[in-house]
Amino acid sequence: MRMSETGLSALVSPPIRIGQIGLAGGIGPLHLTEQEKNPNFTTVAGCDNRLEDPNVARQAERITFAGGKIYGDYQSLLRDPRVEAVCIAVPHFLHREVAVAAFQAGKHVLCEKPMATHPDECRLMLQARQAAGKVGAVQMQHVGRSSMLNLRKALHGGAIGKIKEVFLSSLWWREDSYYGRAAWAGKKMMQGQWNLDGVMFNQAVHFINQSLILASPGEFPVVAGARDLRVALYRFHDSSELELEDTAIVQAMLDTPDHPRLTMVATTCARQERHMIELLGEKGRALWNGSGYLLVDGQPEVEFHDDARDFEGNMRTFNSFALAIRTGSVPITDFSQIVKTTEFIFSCYEKAGWNIKKAPWAATEHLPALFQRVSTGRVLPGELDTPPDWA
Repeated sequence: MRMSETGLSALVSPPIRIGQIGLAGGIGPLHLTEQEKNPNFTTVAGCDNRLEDPNVARQAERITFAGGKIYGDYQSLLRDPRVEAVCIAVPHFLHREVAVAAFQAGKHVLCEKPMATHPDECRLMLQARQAAGKVGAVQMQHVGRSSMLNLRKALHGGAIGKIKEVFLSSLWWREDSYYGRAAWAGKKMMQGQWNLDGVMFNQAVHFINQSLILASPGEFPVVAGARDLRVALYRFHDSSELELEDTAIVQAMLDTPDHPRLTMVATTCARQERHMIELLGEKGRALWNGSGYLLVDGQPEVEFHDDARDFEGNMRTFNSFALAIRTGSVPITDFSQIVKTTEFIFSCYEKAGWNIKKAPWAATEHLPALFQRVSTGRVLPGELDTPPDWA
């Protein structure tokens, strides 16, 4: 049963007994907050292998205060019979290992983005989920925002006709110190496993996934594939800890009946952060930049906004996960669809030949103008009439 785009605020009974694997970092406390305030969940356990760390200890106290148990390793948590589902909030390179173990232990899995960074690892996660007969979903909160859901519904209804082009701009700012915050930050591999902590799998993955959903026809949830990729990857930051790209520029054709052309720019070198997805159609255009906008030719603009619960709480993706466990529906970020986002990003690395060009930090001052030229021309930087010397 497919998940309806409505009804994602429904209560389930009894609440999901969830254990969180990974308590600190930037995302662990946010997921704990959602579990604490969401009546569809009861946090019965948590684990982290750094319990002596003050930040980890603070999060552990939140769980024990509510009656949950704390473990120093995830294998022990998975043996806890009270735990029926887990929320995985560990570094990228551990997602496959922990998710597969959780399924083999008979648990449902909600995994922090990305699902995994290699398609083969995603497929192993899918196989383990299918063998266990459990739910597997990815925590991508923007998919559950009402502005996103309502805009996609309008597009699916043919509001702008055939979609001809998709433009994605995901502009972030990170200092060099960001890449020294953890051993896995910015690394291609960790402990012999794929990590791929570049801008595409870390910061931009939400908006890449969202673009592929907005452009996809068919019953929700569905993520578009892509073909005919052309890719340029760059590293402007001077940090020795960053092994991958901090800037990605991609041209592709989406593999949907409309075959729209995708132009994507993503960077962690933009002092003014901005995220925008624009879809051009036969009868108008659609825009999402935190709110949704529908501009149909000859008609008044239609706006789609979020309610106060949508963003920080991650409510709808968590509730979708809970409903899938209790009712057998398909979660809005089901493994079977989100794997396509990993396939898209990994294909970008392959198409670029894993070639990440070093570029001067001083050139970041001119990136906004460059991105505009790239998007207008539907080209890579090296294909511009007057390309920068670093391209």
